[in-house]
Amino acid sequence: MKLPGFLVAFRDRFGTLPSHLRILWLIVPVLVIVTPILLFVLAYRIDDDLDLTPNPDFTAEGGSRAIELAATLIHRQTHEDGWAPSRLWFHASAWSSNMRNFQIGIQEATARFITEMADSVGRERGSGAADADLNLASGDLKYDPTAWLFPSAVSKYDEAVAALVRYDRREAAGQAKYDKIASNLAQLLDRVAKDLGSQSSTIELLVSSQDDYTPEAYAALPADAKALLDSNGGYFDHRAQVEYYATKGRLYAYFILLSGIGVDFKEILDQKHCQDHWDNMMNSLRAASRGRKFLIANGGSDAEFTPNHIAIQGVHLQRTYMQMREVEDILNR
Repeated sequence: MKLPGFLVAFRDRFGTLPSHLRILWLIVPVLVIVTPILLFVLAYRIDDDLDLTPNPDFTAEGGSRAIELAATLIHRQTHEDGWAPSRLWFHASAWSSNMRNFQIGIQEATARFITEMADSVGRERGSGAADADLNLASGDLKYDPTAWLFPSAVSKYDEAVAALVRYDRREAAGQAKYDKIASNLAQLLDRVAKDLGSQSSTIELLVSSQDDYTPEAYAALPADAKALLDSNGGYFDHRAQVEYYATKGRLYAYFILLSGIGVDFKEILDQKHCQDHWDNMMNSLRAASRGRKFLIANGGSDAEFTPNHIAIQGVHLQRTYMQMREVEDILNR
């Protein structure tokens, strides 16, 4: 009942202000609301260029396309796009869950990929030591992506990029090992497939519900699995938002890195007569990497109107997983 009187008093007081103050009264609230939104829009970037080519600064004639793409991918995310996971609260991109989790997915996939490169192709067969630069890059890429100081994540990833470039140039000059044999490629695919399989189990929990389990089976689940299982919240499911973009980052990174491996191991793929199978796998991985929604819906399996974006992503991931296992089987014959 006091509101009409308050509005009249405000109008009378506002009318007595000088014109320049009245303008400020109108402009400042708009700027306070609009500026953060504008800065967020400008900072927000999901850089999933599927036609990424190696940075010329990181290439060497006769080098490894996969290693060059790994260096390019990490450098682009940290320097050209801006590394959101380590941004402090006052930076616009620090508030973007999508961007943060997408980049962390890329970082984790690249770290695993380089670790497997060091353990398989970057060493002498049998008991040979892993390449020092690949080992260094592998360790640096596992560094906490949220660290912003002493040292920052970006500085550690810069060291990893430098180590990858050194390895690539030594390998191109015949001074570093790159053992291109079918068993090494099969082992690499096995580790990547296991990583995707682990992510698939997380998606399964997100798209399932407690009703899909017996009371005994549900009670036996760990607390974090129960939290995922009980998170079907349609458009208001933060866990689904996080996992969708973390999975997308993984899938995108593996697509870029394996496209490089396909170039490096072209002769092996031809010898094993599995180039067509490899291409089918890459097409599925490309499709799995393409999905992009600003808001992720995690509707129930029986929902009429609410979609389930993460379930669709899981279908693409599972198809890629099966085709990856098929290529691995051919390589091991």
